[in-house]
Amino acid sequence: MQDEPLSTGSLVDKISSIVDPHHINARIKRVDFSSSKQPCVRAHFLYPIFKGRQPTMEALAKMLVKEITRFCATREDRRKAIRQDAAVGGLETGAVEELVATARSLFMAPGADARSGEGGELLLYALIEHYLRAPLIVSKMRLKTNRNMPVHGADGLHAAWCEKTNALILYFGESKMHQSFASAMQDAAESVAALVTNAEGRLDQELRLISNFHDLGDFPEEGVEFLLRFLNPFETEEANRRIDRFAILVGFDYHAYGKLADVPLAEVEESFLRHYKAAMERKVDTAHGHLTRNGIELENVDLFIFPVASVEEFRAKFQEAING
Repeated sequence: MQDEPLSTGSLVDKISSIVDPHHINARIKRVDFSSSKQPCVRAHFLYPIFKGRQPTMEALAKMLVKEITRFCATREDRRKAIRQDAAVGGLETGAVEELVATARSLFMAPGADARSGEGGELLLYALIEHYLRAPLIVSKMRLKTNRNMPVHGADGLHAAWCEKTNALILYFGESKMHQSFASAMQDAAESVAALVTNAEGRLDQELRLISNFHDLGDFPEEGVEFLLRFLNPFETEEANRRIDRFAILVGFDYHAYGKLADVPLAEVEESFLRHYKAAMERKVDTAHGHLTRNGIELENVDLFIFPVASVEEFRAKFQEAING
């Protein structure tokens, strides 16, 4: 085994330092959850913040649009744009504005695919960084050659360091937003299964992408070389210790929003939470069932469960925000 160029604590801090700040807490709330039936589950039960009787979907969409440049551009490209603007005057923003425009242009044009999941992919990116402290290390969006084609493979590639096992953690993101939770979970489980089994070389392809297009910011060169050893399945001992985890965002239409019309305003969120909390164990059971049938261990998964009034409305609000 090659000696580590940095101490374990340094690796944790160095990788964590790449995480960008996200305003998740201003737009989304998380409900604490534990399961006696599935004690190993890592489920993040989320919901959009209410204003009056309605979840604030328009504000969430606008927040996500502000994430686009970080999602699509490398850290070095962002630093370079800031340096260029600073060089010509403190009030100039031309280079940054051009980078923002380029990033926006990578998203699918209106009408290209009414089922586009790019809003969910962007949300998942922010959730993984915010809650798991695992930075995005490859932006697939910047590798797109056609804006009207979706990104293939994992929806996000993130990394962290496990102090307990002294190993690299790779998080493979999967975002699904359907009208029903069960349908979205089934679709997500089937997609993740292709990675777990390396169907048609899916996992190998993701590892090659990380090796060739990784974005670790100003991470020390010797540290990058060490981390890349965890990606080589044939020649390094480190690859045997790599931890592969799957971060799954499941968005779905949730009936409880339709039951708030006659609830006193002061009790709207409390009423919603009663319905939501009563359904949590069932959601985990459903997720466990789909994952198990596809050969996926529940303890290898971080579930981000996100009920909305309408998935179609979420897509529409996101597209409006992009166009605005």
